[in-house]
Amino acid sequence: MKQLFTFIVFTALFNQARTQLNVSLRWGTEHIVLDKYYLLSNDSLIFREMKFYLSDFQFEKDTRKHMILGTHLIDLSDSSSFQLFPNFPVDEYERVHFNFGLDSSYQVSEIVDGPLNPMNGMYWAWNSGYIQFKCTGNSSAIALTDQTFEYHLGGYRQPFETLVPIQLAINGNTLILDIKPFFQQTVDFTSVQRVMIPGKIAQSYCLELSKSFRSE
Repeated sequence: MKQLFTFIVFTALFNQARTQLNVSLRWGTEHIVLDKYYLLSNDSLIFREMKFYLSDFQFEKDTRKHMILGTHLIDLSDSSSFQLFPNFPVDEYERVHFNFGLDSSYQVSEIVDGPLNPMNGMYWAWNSGYIQFKCTGNSSAIALTDQTFEYHLGGYRQPFETLVPIQLAINGNTLILDIKPFFQQTVDFTSVQRVMIPGKIAQSYCLELSKSFRSE
């Protein structure tokens, strides 16, 4: 009887784990943790804050589609934000579409609760909209006294719109954003330590970040 009970509990936990979409932030193979040092070439960096928006998911299999509209704020300091769509059978689908960021309808919406609440620290102003990706920390590669970097990336107005539609094959129920390639190949701490407004740099940074999403 004890073995049967253990099997039932294991099966329930397994099914629960497979019936939601989990989000994971990685540094290569490592899970990112705030206030922990990570190696970058001959230097190191530490993350103090990391947040970003995902929105408007669509899951597909053959001619079958399921849309889940809405916004999601992923916050590295809040583990509950890593679980999306409880009890949704992600593993029954083959492809997922979603937006990295928020389209203009959310940017100008009068709805300002939940993920869109300005108290979340992700809202600039009516003419700039929401920050799409916020990342702050320190790096030994920065010559400034405090060695800080701040990347507040976003913007919904042309020609510097930062929203990126993403399509992935579903290889599991974990959606991973690996930011190590972004810091290795795109970021140059010697020339850009801060991005705080919409513009060409914010747009190109968001595009590069979008390439590091994967499913497993």
